[in-house]
Amino acid sequence: FNPGIPVSKEKVSELIKGGIDIHLHGAPSSGWLPGRPTLVETAIVASEMQMKALVFKDLNGKVNNCAIIIQDMLERLAAEKAKQGIAFTPVKLFGGIVLNYPVGGINPAAVKSALEYGRCKMVWLPSSDAAHQYRLGGRSGGISVSDGKGTLTKEMIQVLELIADYNQNSNGDRTCLSCSHVSNAEKFDVLHYIRKHDMDIDVCIDHCTQELTLVTLEEAKEMIDLGAYLEFASASCVPWPGMQDWVIAFDYSFRLIKELIREKGPEHLIIISDAGQPGNEHEGSIRNFIKTLLSQGISEQDINKMFKDNPQRILGTI
Repeated sequence: FNPGIPVSKEKVSELIKGGIDIHLHGAPSSGWLPGRPTLVETAIVASEMQMKALVFKDLNGKVNNCAIIIQDMLERLAAEKAKQGIAFTPVKLFGGIVLNYPVGGINPAAVKSALEYGRCKMVWLPSSDAAHQYRLGGRSGGISVSDGKGTLTKEMIQVLELIADYNQNSNGDRTCLSCSHVSNAEKFDVLHYIRKHDMDIDVCIDHCTQELTLVTLEEAKEMIDLGAYLEFASASCVPWPGMQDWVIAFDYSFRLIKELIREKGPEHLIIISDAGQPGNEHEGSIRNFIKTLLSQGISEQDINKMFKDNPQRILGTI
């Protein structure tokens, strides 16, 4: 039994301040599950932890419209607390759109609409409706973005063009493409297309040690060489209450993080929570992950890079 390096609660709290979580969930969006923590309570607690920004993910559509509404509520709450002499700095909330069947799959019109709403920081490729996930579950059908051999669908190219055009705005706003649950072959097709056409698009590889989206060390290094950012998720790296049949590859996750930092540096690695499941509230998830990273010997400097600097770079103005 090796308990790792001792870590104080105070050190964890200090590192969380100013943190940016670009991938988490909450009720009522993101697919209905009884006991899922709400977007509002998650945002309030993140504000109390003095985090800088959150990007919510809704598996069934866009959630940046909810972010706009909750941000207004937080600002009003801050004003009321100020009257009572209570300091409260609202976390900055954003969202995005997930291109599953409820929005028409790889639907350029839905992406355009999400971008026009504002506060849309992520365009996620299919998750629960990805053809890759269907195949793993023994089902036929699902949504693909390429043939897995280098040729993207027409709709996928149109989505990329919308994002690249949006990122040329004069305000510094940016939207990132996140690969979600498509196959690794499709991810490489997207990365190569963006590189070949010199498109101004940042690409995230979601929870790269989750069982559905696992990448090898060699795949991870190649993705980084192609400009991608790899997300390491608390929900996929450390156990949490209520996980049931969720697979946690603890040893592999932390070996991969440390190996990539050694070989490539932390500049293309991002810490996320992917929290918001029943029994996996955001505060506990992110605290446990930061504590475990420190305990595993990952430096405060590298954690700040992965949890603050890198997310800020891909989100642009926030």
